[in-house]
Order: sequence, then structure tokens, then C-alpha cells
Amino acid sequence: MRRAWLLIGLLLACDARQPSEPVTCPPCECVCDCKGGAAAASAGAPGPGADTGPDSGAESGAHGEEPGLGLGMIAAAGGSDVADLVESASRKMNHGDGQGCLEDLQAIVRIDPKMHRRLAITQGQCEMLVGQCQKGKERISKWYQVETAMTKERADITAEQLGSMRCRGGDSTDRDKLLAALFNLQDGAYMNTRTPEYCRENLDVARRLIPKVKATGPDDTQISGGAQALFHTAAACFGRAKDCVAAFRVYEELFPAKGTIADPATAKKVIRDSFESSITHCKKSP
Repeated sequence: MRRAWLLIGLLLACDARQPSEPVTCPPCECVCDCKGGAAAASAGAPGPGADTGPDSGAESGAHGEEPGLGLGMIAAAGGSDVADLVESASRKMNHGDGQGCLEDLQAIVRIDPKMHRRLAITQGQCEMLVGQCQKGKERISKWYQVETAMTKERADITAEQLGSMRCRGGDSTDRDKLLAALFNLQDGAYMNTRTPEYCRENLDVARRLIPKVKATGPDDTQISGGAQALFHTAAACFGRAKDCVAAFRVYEELFPAKGTIADPATAKKVIRDSFESSITHCKKSP
């Protein structure tokens, strides 16, 4: 019995933890209107996530273009029309309009063909949005390897993290779909208030795919950590959506140490106490 309580203590110590490997996004992109001399800022977007604007580079921050390459330099190449199109493409990407984003990028390339390489991060994400997940990931990974000297392993992970926000159907693999569902649950749990239906749909995908998608190794915490924390992340998503009945049902059903407590009444109390102490949106008023 002491061993069971020790295990429970360890689980509770980490059950509020979000999966490691936070989603990283490229840096913000500053847009300079060279004709008027005004500087405009083009921000990136979402937050286990955030949006990414034009061709970014660093592994941290919001979205934008390559590190050290501001839109002032981009605008200098093609004038304010290019800057406006880059800003428009980034905005459309952040709003999920992949096709519109790609059309803006093509217009930019017609003005300055060299911009195709500079906007690889944005293009890769917009390709993901139109169902070309593998092409988008490959483009983004290659950009990070070539432009930032990132290792292929790290670049592939970064591309996958962006894919968890952007990949939409198409050629998405089961792994891509699972990472997207886990990202959406984390978003609903810790960032944006979603609907109970949103939480339920993504939980259903995660539960269906977790048995099929195996971690590639001990460092693949995107999969192993996400699966381990599912009981807490899904419950927190429902809790933030103000459906605490569904939140407790999921928490109790998926609670990892439930089978180690022999007495049903004791198990119920342990799970209830843990739920009320860790799912903050479902705490009882004092």
C-alpha cells in the first residue's frame, strides 16, 4: 500500500506538467515601408504553440523571417509592394488560409525571385495548411539545417512542431495527426478557451492513435510525454471549456495509478482530491 501511495505521489507531482518539447516558432518579422520610411511590425501567431510569420530562423520567439533579416531588407528588394504581400501572406497563414498565403508568396516571387528562399518557413507552413504536410515539413527542416546550422534531428523536430499547428489532412501521417490532436488539447487546456466538443474530438483522435504511434526513442517526448499527460491535458481542456463533469470523467478514466489502489472508495477519493487540486478551472469554491 505504501508503494502504491508513493507511485501516486510521484504521478501527482508531475501531472500538472505539460509535455516537454514546447513548440518553437520563428521570430517576429519587422516590415519597413522603404518608400514612406515608416516601420511596421508583422507579428506571428499561436502559442505546446504559436504562429509563424515569414521566413524565420531562430528556434525561439514568434514567427517571422530568417534571423537578422528584417522586412526592411525585404522591402528594399522590391519596395513596399513586397512588404505588403509578405505581411498579407503571414496574416493569411495565421488565419488558416493556406491557399491565399501561397498566392501572395507567388506574387512576391514574380517581383523578386530570390524571395522564394527567404520565405521558406512561411511557405512550408502554408503548404501544410493546404494538405501538403510532408512537403512543408521537408522545406522547413532543410531551411533550418542550411541557414542556422541546425542538426537534421533538431530541424526535423522543429518542423514537426510547426506541423502540429498547421498540418491539415492531406498527406498527414498518423503521427502528424496525433501531434496535432495533442497540440490542440494543450491549446485548449492552457491557452485558449475551446468548446467541450473541440476537446472531445481531439481526445478521441489522441486515444485512437496513441496505441498505434510509438515513440521513436527515449528522446521522443512529443509522443511519450503527450500520451503520459493525456489524462491531465484532456481534463484541463474540458475544465477550461466549463464542462467539469466531462473533465472529471476523463481524469478518472485515464488516471495512471488507478489500478494500484485496491479499495474502490479510497481510489475514488484519491482521484477526486487530485483532480480538484490540479484542474484549476474545476476547483470547488472555499
